[in-house]
Amino acid sequence: MREEYLIALVMFAVLIIGQIVTKNEKKWAAVFLLLASVAGSLAAGMGIRFREIVEGPFGFLDAALSVACAAVFSGLLYRTGFYEKLLEKILRIRGRFLKALCVMLFIGLPGMFTGLASLSVLTTGRLAGEKMKAQGVSHGKIAVCVMAGAFFGMMLPPNCLPAIIAANGAGSVLPTPYVGFFMPLLVLTVPCLLLFTGLNIKVLAPEGTAAEEKTEKLPLLPLIAFVLIGAAILVEGLLTSFVYIGGNTLWFFLGALLLLFAKGGSVNAAAESLFDAVIPLALLFTLGSFIEVSSMTGVRGIYSLLTLPQTTGGQTTLVMLVLMAIGLVLSFFLSVPIPAFLVTYAVFPIGWLANPVIVTGISVAAGLAYVFAIRGGLFTETARTLELKDVKWGGSLKALLLPLLLMLVIAVVFVLYGDPLDFLIM
Repeated sequence: MREEYLIALVMFAVLIIGQIVTKNEKKWAAVFLLLASVAGSLAAGMGIRFREIVEGPFGFLDAALSVACAAVFSGLLYRTGFYEKLLEKILRIRGRFLKALCVMLFIGLPGMFTGLASLSVLTTGRLAGEKMKAQGVSHGKIAVCVMAGAFFGMMLPPNCLPAIIAANGAGSVLPTPYVGFFMPLLVLTVPCLLLFTGLNIKVLAPEGTAAEEKTEKLPLLPLIAFVLIGAAILVEGLLTSFVYIGGNTLWFFLGALLLLFAKGGSVNAAAESLFDAVIPLALLFTLGSFIEVSSMTGVRGIYSLLTLPQTTGGQTTLVMLVLMAIGLVLSFFLSVPIPAFLVTYAVFPIGWLANPVIVTGISVAAGLAYVFAIRGGLFTETARTLELKDVKWGGSLKALLLPLLLMLVIAVVFVLYGDPLDFLIM
């Protein structure tokens, strides 16, 4: 057996054993990704290579800064009471489909900002879930709606963590910049969001539930920050080819800075908001270490050797689709880390010429892995955070199946026809 195969087996064995022992608990995933990176380095006879283990996360640093600033911005919107007042306004909308759509977008807001579905569940999902409980909605339906809102929020621009992970696979050391994903992510996610909303309108906007009483005004400073930062991100995202002032990191930083002066905003509130994103960011950084060690020890070289003969015609596409499929199958049992790793390798054959449309399609495998996981995924997180009882994974997945299948179909189209669809890249 070649040494590289043995190294890969050691790295995956450590990670898989860790996932099994901890029952896919997300807080332990980063620990075992790091241990697997160290084990790979040792198995290669290189000792503990601190340089590569530390260097790997730098491929995600720019995107992680945007996610961190967005987490503070979104967390301050929650802690200043803006999200709560915004939900009250949404519930007064009379048009049922519009109200249902706005509820879904409301749940997804933190996910859109940060790329982290968990932050949607923790904040807007919690607020929407409490309202649904008060309306007598069953726990199972609450779980499905919050899961869907959080997932679609994660897949919508400006930040999409699965796409950020996939973009890292375009280079052997440094990632392709996370630019040009705004429109592809919209085209990918919006049809699925609309389909889910239409299928669940009775739950999201029951008849006769529009609140008649007057609600308090939205807090002024958070409202200004929300509108200005949202508009800036939208304009820059849609017109990236013509306008680039500093990207999402700058806007979210300015928004968070402004919210520090709002009622309920403080340095402590900002710190609490950042801590909400620590575990996902740790997972992202240790995934970088895992990828870097795989490159250093020759595992990625063996992969290149096996795939280079397939990088002509439609065979490259086949490699990408096969790795996506493997990742989705493994996600049922092993949650996100291994599918996320496979997604970076799925992008690797197209290298620095990576088309964001194709990368967006590939990233869906990492996004769906978070939903499909029996343990340690979005289902577990939603049921636990919202304290929902007697909620079944199978029932929740079944209720989400049509929109998820539609997303998968669009993803495959993106992978197959990414080059002709490059007009979506702004």
